[in-house]
Amino acid sequence: MKRPDQQAAHSLIQIGIITAAHGIRGQVKLRSYTHKPDDIFSYSPITDKSGKRYALKREGHKDELFIVSIEGISDRNAAELLRGVELYAEAAREYATSENEWLYTDLKGLKAILPDGKSYGKVVGVYNFGAGDIIELELPGGKSEMLPFSKQFVGDVLVDKGYLTIFPPDYVEGEKEAGDGK
Repeated sequence: MKRPDQQAAHSLIQIGIITAAHGIRGQVKLRSYTHKPDDIFSYSPITDKSGKRYALKREGHKDELFIVSIEGISDRNAAELLRGVELYAEAAREYATSENEWLYTDLKGLKAILPDGKSYGKVVGVYNFGAGDIIELELPGGKSEMLPFSKQFVGDVLVDKGYLTIFPPDYVEGEKEAGDGK
């Protein structure tokens, strides 16, 4: 599931996005980000970033999108204004279902340490662009680095203690520059 960059007083998770208008009666196309796409219809309340509530009614399915009616939206013009609206629901602790699952919001802000205990940086973001989770680390000096969230790069994740262990990659040194005679 995708998470909003800003955390409200309640922990919100992005559960979907309105991608386009559909037809002339105010219906929209909706992409679900929930683990099981149909689960989006079980959340209540569903809001946008500003807190405006949306009552969704599933009308159909087209490709990987749902066709949805939204209470109060009855024509295409109103539906077109909703394109790009991100939909959120309050995160419940049960979303992290196993010992090795965390909410993205749980990981943001954690210290990143090396196996020897030395500081490496801090987690400033967690993303999934379709090929698996990626963590973004802010390194000392202001640089950032993105690493796959996999066992190869991330060890212990101790949210309650405020850190995770990082196994940074061994970077290949650059080629010798032309003309340095070596």
